[in-house]
Amino acid sequence: MKAIVLKDAGVFEVQDVPEPKIFPDEIKVKIAYSGICGTDPIIIEGKTFGKGFKPEGVIGWPKKSAAVSDDVRIMGQQMRDGMRILGHEASGTIAEIGKDIKGNFKVGQHVAMNFRHVCGDCYYCTNMAAQYCERTTPLAGAMAEYSVYKENMVFPLPDDLPLDVGALLEPLSIAVHSVDLAQMKIGDSVIITGGGPIGLLILEVVLKYGASKVLFSEPVAEKRKLAKQLGADVVVDPLNEDLLAISNKFTDGRGFNVGFEVSGKPNVARQLILLADWGGTVVWVATYPPNLDVGVPIFYMHSHEITIRDVRPSPYAFPKALQMLPKLNLKPLITVFPLTEAVKAFEAQKAGKNVKIIFKM
Repeated sequence: MKAIVLKDAGVFEVQDVPEPKIFPDEIKVKIAYSGICGTDPIIIEGKTFGKGFKPEGVIGWPKKSAAVSDDVRIMGQQMRDGMRILGHEASGTIAEIGKDIKGNFKVGQHVAMNFRHVCGDCYYCTNMAAQYCERTTPLAGAMAEYSVYKENMVFPLPDDLPLDVGALLEPLSIAVHSVDLAQMKIGDSVIITGGGPIGLLILEVVLKYGASKVLFSEPVAEKRKLAKQLGADVVVDPLNEDLLAISNKFTDGRGFNVGFEVSGKPNVARQLILLADWGGTVVWVATYPPNLDVGVPIFYMHSHEITIRDVRPSPYAFPKALQMLPKLNLKPLITVFPLTEAVKAFEAQKAGKNVKIIFKM
C-alpha cells in the first residue's frame, strides 16, 4: 500500500509499505480520506516521537509512570527501521474484522475513527475520566491506504454522509468537547480567536448551541470571509484592527461570556482573559509549548470570577460529534488533495489559506 512516511525530522515521502495486519481485537479500515492536523507539520519537524517536546520540569510531570505496552506499534504500523506513518484524522470503509470483535460491524461499512486507544483499566479509565488514561496508545497512521483500530475507536457513519465530511469526526470531537467544557448557556456572547479548522468548527457548534452573538478574530482574509458566511456576527483582523475596542463596542463594554482561544498564540491566550465578562469562561483550545508561562492576571481573574479551562482530546466527545456531523455545514471547510501530492498539500497547509486539507486515498 502507499503511505506518507516520516523518514526523519523534516523528511517525509509517499512510499510503498506493507499493509498492516490486524490483531484479533482490531478492525482494518480502507482509508478514504485523511486530514492534515495542525500538529502534523510539528511532527514532521521532529518535535514529537521523543525528539522535541521535553516536558521535564513542568509542574506535575510525570504524575505517574505508565506501564510499558506490549503492543510495539506506533501510528498504525509495525515499527521497523524507524518508520512512522503520518495522520490521525480519517474516514473509510471496513476491510477486515478481527475474530474477537463483538460489535455489529460489517465489511464495507462506512466509518470514521478515533486514533487514540484508552486502556480501560487504569485509575482514570475506571473513574469515568478516560481522557486522562495513563496508557493511551496511538494506533492509527491514517495517511495510508489501510490502517487498523481497536473496536472502541471505530464509529459507523450514516450511509448518506459523505466520507470526506466523515473525516472531520476527530477534529469535530475537539470542538464539541471544548464547548462542553465552556458550559455555555443559551444566549451567551462568544469570542473565538483563530480561524483554523477547530476554530471554525467551534463557531458552528456554538451557533447550534444557542450563542446570541459571536465575534471571530482571524488574520487571514479568506478565513474571516468563511467565518462570516458560517454565521459569525463580526469578524476582526487582529493585526490591523483594534480587537479590544471592537469587543468593547460589540459587548456594550461587558466582555464575553465565553472565549475560545484557538490561534496558539501565547499573547492571545492571555488577552482573552481580559476580554472575558464578569463570571466568564475562557477555554484555551490550542496546543502551546510545554514550558510556556503566559503570566495570567490573577487579581483580575479573582475580581471578575473568571474560569480558565484547557482542552485535551476526550473519547466521550466522539458520540456527540458523530450526531453533529450531519447537522453542520462542513463542506466549505474542506480542500482535497490526492495522496500523491503530499508535498504540495503540506505546503498549502503551511501557507495557511486553506482550512482543512484532506487527502483522498
